Amino acid sequence: MYRGFVVYSAHNRPIGVVSSNGEKIAKCNLRFAPDSFESYLTAIEDRRFYYHSGIDFKGITRAICKNLRAMKLIQGGSTITQQVARNILRDNRRCLARKLKETLFALKLENDYSKNEILELFYNNVYWGKNIYGLRAASLEYFLKEPIALSASEQIILITLLRGPNYYLSNHDTLEKRFHLISNSLRERKVISSKKFARTKKLKIELNPSNLQVYKNDCIPFIAKTINKNNLSIYSSINNTVQKEVTKYISDCHYPTSLICMHKGQVTAVGSSFGTDYPFTYRANVGSTLKPFIYNCLRENGIHKDQLFSTKCNDDLCWDIRESQAIPQDILSLKEALILSNNNVFVNAAQSIGFEKVQSYLARVFSHSVNNFVPASILGATVSGITLYELVHAYHNQLIQDPRNPIKNECIEILTQAAMQKFEENIQNTFIKTGTTNHNRERYAVVGFGKLLFGFLRQGNPIADHSKEGNLLLGIMNFLKMIRNKIYKWD
Repeated sequence: MYRGFVVYSAHNRPIGVVSSNGEKIAKCNLRFAPDSFESYLTAIEDRRFYYHSGIDFKGITRAICKNLRAMKLIQGGSTITQQVARNILRDNRRCLARKLKETLFALKLENDYSKNEILELFYNNVYWGKNIYGLRAASLEYFLKEPIALSASEQIILITLLRGPNYYLSNHDTLEKRFHLISNSLRERKVISSKKFARTKKLKIELNPSNLQVYKNDCIPFIAKTINKNNLSIYSSINNTVQKEVTKYISDCHYPTSLICMHKGQVTAVGSSFGTDYPFTYRANVGSTLKPFIYNCLRENGIHKDQLFSTKCNDDLCWDIRESQAIPQDILSLKEALILSNNNVFVNAAQSIGFEKVQSYLARVFSHSVNNFVPASILGATVSGITLYELVHAYHNQLIQDPRNPIKNECIEILTQAAMQKFEENIQNTFIKTGTTNHNRERYAVVGFGKLLFGFLRQGNPIADHSKEGNLLLGIMNFLKMIRNKIYKWD
């Protein structure tokens, strides 16, 4: 429902667009664009735009003559309406059938819409390279500005790109030559003043693509703080600095990866190899990442952190419980079991207070029906699964939000010790809990880092890596170091 809306960061910077298919499209009403852009566009692309009925035969004849004199293609004959038709049809075949289809559709557009409406269709549909469609998306991608704020030179650069955006983006010298050619043409036709032309002559074109993020509809309710339907914008909780690092981390991963970041209970960055909605919609078992909640439940039901339990499976259960690492001891304390993520100790401890108490506790933590939890939830299994967002949100609500709770503080301290052991170095103010599913199809990690809370999900095991975390921990550690070195105001 928000397709084509622009997403702004928590610091009011444009950072992305809402799209269901990965295309960067931003809706653009005529009022979003400066009046001068229309003058520049029609002067270069279609001088008789307001006088023809979709096909400009005079323009076609003029273009043929100029091309013959130059002995090369220097001018096209397509009207703005034909360009709109071509972009809406998304048919770029070089054949007579495509041209006929485009022509008939252009005539229909002229019959059904006013010139201003056709111009608005142009602003919303024309391709500007790099999977970008429409004037607003192009303006934000290349200049990090709304179209209304574009300078005359920036407007002319976008018009320069129109004829072959990907070609000009990869051939900077040719781009500059065409830019100056168009600028001179606009001066000769008195569309721009000599003063503006002089400024364009001094301009050194530097395009800095902002790499707009594509956000899917299903993630919008989790990141939106304000939605303005009048200017088609969503003002979000996303932190631009963290979001860029999250996006880079995911693109550098060799496995399908999802990552979500929260700060004070709000989503400040999100990304996934499968789209930004994935951390909010994909449900799976989350393995040992449930253990901190079970630890709290056990402690609240009278189990002491130093109480000892067997590391062997209780014969009454007849469960085949696998451990991620061999434990030489026959008994462990509850605290040691959380650090080592020992399954048998947690099962034996949970049995001592009753599995149904643990199931009810987990249901409250995740605001799920108690039917989603079973005795095997002690090992991380659920009936309908838990999303990555739900998991990280539960860590925030249950472990971080209540700093005066001694049991929860104790749990965080234990997870901090676990982080020092896993990372084999002291990354300050950091805790971690990992979890895996059967055959390591999913590898989870929830990491508290300063005032940020991260949830990692790595999927796929193509090389049959049977170690508990594979190289996930190394990737996380490098990511945290990168984040630490960024200038970011945590409060």
